[in-house]
Amino acid sequence: MIFELFSQRNAPKQDIDVYEYENFPQEFRNQVFYILSDFIGRYVHNIEFPSFKIYEKIRSIFIRQKGIKPHSTARNEIEYIISNSNATDLIDFIEIAFCYIDQYLRTQGFYKGQTSHCSEESYLADQAIDELNYRFRQYGLGYEFVDGQIIKKSNEMIHQEIVKPALSLLHDKRFKGAEDEFLKAFELYQNGNNKDAILNAQKAFESTMKCICEEKKIKYDKKRDAATELIKHLVEKDFIPKYQEDYLNNLKKVLGSGLPTVRNQEAAHGQGGEIKTVENSLVEYSIHLAAANIVYLVSLLNKK
Repeated sequence: MIFELFSQRNAPKQDIDVYEYENFPQEFRNQVFYILSDFIGRYVHNIEFPSFKIYEKIRSIFIRQKGIKPHSTARNEIEYIISNSNATDLIDFIEIAFCYIDQYLRTQGFYKGQTSHCSEESYLADQAIDELNYRFRQYGLGYEFVDGQIIKKSNEMIHQEIVKPALSLLHDKRFKGAEDEFLKAFELYQNGNNKDAILNAQKAFESTMKCICEEKKIKYDKKRDAATELIKHLVEKDFIPKYQEDYLNNLKKVLGSGLPTVRNQEAAHGQGGEIKTVENSLVEYSIHLAAANIVYLVSLLNKK
């Protein structure tokens, strides 16, 4: 349960433009443990899958991926990991634990091993994820758990108005490939692989247009057509209304030269004799530009 205290409601409000990524307050760490304990504790009467086995499973996934050995009971070690680990290990653990809740535990009955798919377990799984994301926001931490993984975010307004709508629109079986590529861009950015992050943002943008072409039965060359050609097909087939000609020209310029140019210049060509670095701000710009274009195109498709 999320309960906002008097002191929290009346604390000076801060405009969060740049998020904290490294320093996780102890209060936040404690609250993550409480969220997990509340949810997992409900399985104590499950004969086939009691709560101690859930702690053990989450712990085993984490230590195996990190290449470390267990040192205590699973629940105690999880509490230690949450309280004492560095930022990278903490985020990795939170992603593993909440992914397990989101993709597996929400379908497991609390009692006698019964299975349910859209009842109390699913509701409480959503509550746990909602509280986690609330705690991220509460402490100004630049992360959010979305679609089974943690993504790194930068500007709150851009994230709320552009990135999240893009993820929501792509969370559709018609756009599965584009969704995977868009989420991959966040994952690569979070891991410091900036060049490939831009490349995957570009792929998501192009895949979205290919999906729209297929949905509208617009012919295109699946092997050769890239962003510029795909935009041309959509314009020629009046997918975007012609009466918006002035806006179309500007949009076509942005779609045709904005993101593809960023990708072509920074991610796709050889770097020569020196190692080129791509600034984080450029990666964020590329992802945000891709997101804005995706929102516009998919919204048009859904209106037709």
